[in-house]
Amino acid sequence: MKHIIPTVILGLSSSVYATSDAYQQPRLNLSMVQVLSSLANSCQAFVADTEVDHSFEISDHHQSFALSHQWSNGTHTAFISHSETGSDDEGQILAFQVTESMFDPNQDLISGHETMPLEDKIYISEQHPSGIAWLPAPTNSAKDQGYLLVASQYEKTVRFRKFTIDGDKGQVATLTQTDHKIEEITDVWINRHEDDYWLILHDMDNAQGAAYKASVADLFQYGTDNEGEINIRAFSYVNSYTSPSNTGCNKSLGQNAQLVEDSTGNWYIVHAYTDTTCGANMGTNQVKAYPAYFNDDGTFSVATSPTPAASTSVGYSISVTDEGADGATGFRVTNDGRLVVYLGGQYASLDGFDYKTYLKECRSSKY
Repeated sequence: MKHIIPTVILGLSSSVYATSDAYQQPRLNLSMVQVLSSLANSCQAFVADTEVDHSFEISDHHQSFALSHQWSNGTHTAFISHSETGSDDEGQILAFQVTESMFDPNQDLISGHETMPLEDKIYISEQHPSGIAWLPAPTNSAKDQGYLLVASQYEKTVRFRKFTIDGDKGQVATLTQTDHKIEEITDVWINRHEDDYWLILHDMDNAQGAAYKASVADLFQYGTDNEGEINIRAFSYVNSYTSPSNTGCNKSLGQNAQLVEDSTGNWYIVHAYTDTTCGANMGTNQVKAYPAYFNDDGTFSVATSPTPAASTSVGYSISVTDEGADGATGFRVTNDGRLVVYLGGQYASLDGFDYKTYLKECRSSKY
């Protein structure tokens, strides 16, 4: 495997080429306090068609959930990262089809209690793949293409895996963290701020992280024959940061978290966890938001106070297979600015002759 450590920005000036078709995560439609206050008011259950090796095994469980943008045929791809830590085991990235019938494109929300068929089971050398993030490619040059970023916790590597409307196209790059005060990578966040994409590598076990950035034009190679294809050599290290030492269960933010901007222009890290039996997906599903900053000196930072700017709870998980915040969990922002949290089981359970993983999508208010 070739490990790429981004140290030099290559390519073109972002001022030369129009980059309006590059993905910009929408702002939330309300302030963060308002968003979290309505997050539990509307939820939709759905199911992932998983397999027997995703059923209960100590230390082997679902880690995170992410959803692609909508493909041109009306479908989406959903992803679950899954750890397998036994001798000679490999971690897994599971890919599912979200059919047109279970998704409302006008609301940009899951709309049907249906089962997502398993399309692909991808094995990786990291036994404990952790947080995952989805980055759509630019719409003009690569509408039906995007990249799944996978935090490989103990290898201290972020994998960039290319997907299209036709499925997995393989791993296209890796970024290995060799210094910058990170002992693990439990989370990966990517978001556009002005003319740059910021890549944040976070270590929730040690309350620290590292920030990288790349101009939009350089990252997607605007004005070249490779426009729309990602070039991670465009990322350059900016700074390291610290985060609150305990935002719940003696962890710092992560593992199921997202960097978002609210309607007032303020940035936050939102994260979720269950609070009764830490790490076991049992208890109240807590969601908290902590301020994040793109500073005037060009650095990125996170507030270090353990007191959140906003918080809420979203139901209760009673078992490891229930829809909880320590299983197949993640966040996204809809096209109209609603915050979505996905809550899922840590393990599959037997349903008739099939193993199913149960999930739900909860969303903040539209107004």
